[in-house]
Amino acid sequence: MSDRPKYLNYTTNLGVDLARTATASWTPFIIHDSGYLNPLQNWNHEGVDSPFWRFYFNPTPGCHIQFQNQKIPLRSDTAVLIPANTVFDCCSPRPASHFWLHFTTSRPAVSIPAHPITFSITPPLLALLTRLIDTHQQPASDSRDHTLLHLSASLLHLVFADLETPNPPSLPQPLIDILTLIARAPHSRLTNDFLAERAGLSLESFIRTFRQHIGQTPAAYVLTTRLRLAAEALALTHKTIDQIAIEHGFPNRHYFTRMFARQSGCGPAEFRQRQHNRKGP
Repeated sequence: MSDRPKYLNYTTNLGVDLARTATASWTPFIIHDSGYLNPLQNWNHEGVDSPFWRFYFNPTPGCHIQFQNQKIPLRSDTAVLIPANTVFDCCSPRPASHFWLHFTTSRPAVSIPAHPITFSITPPLLALLTRLIDTHQQPASDSRDHTLLHLSASLLHLVFADLETPNPPSLPQPLIDILTLIARAPHSRLTNDFLAERAGLSLESFIRTFRQHIGQTPAAYVLTTRLRLAAEALALTHKTIDQIAIEHGFPNRHYFTRMFARQSGCGPAEFRQRQHNRKGP
């Protein structure tokens, strides 16, 4: 029999338990698209509004974004982070170079203002951006895309590590499990009774606890999550509206359209067309 010690615990009393922190903070990055163009031409799009976040960096100047009455230049010493559902204009008076990332992230009970966030490029951030841009210019291959994915995730983690946003609340583990279930299975029958049973709480206690920590009733949060994920599917896939409705927990297209229009101000078909008309790097 081997005398080698077995280290079976995932955590120690010497380190920091980051697994729970990562789950409670709820900041996974789903990276949809990354690109680099040099030169970028005709980058003029009015009223850009998408259900995902954007990261912009231009090694050479020339472009800017217009947010309300604010002109935000894209330069080599700054980058811009644009939260989901922020409406802005893309402007390119002359050709420039342009790097972008489109991604999704969410933090329950934390409200991120819908306006661009500008921050300085630090040496570590510049090193990552330089490597990303160099990788983009390599011949297309699975290996290149694999590298781009990991570098992009590293970039976002570095940015969010220094981003001054409200701290996420400390959530009980049963509630974290419920939020994970809602995000991963929006098509499920997510009734209050079912969710309370999964959380191991009485119905009354579950609703009270959920509202206390999340700031919404479970039903309102489920609907908001379903609509957010459906909006991403409308913008980023070619699935039919009927298919998207069913896959996100809506019994039919008619009900989905009514709920979507109530929140977004337009139906899913119009929303999708608007995204396709306005999409651009």
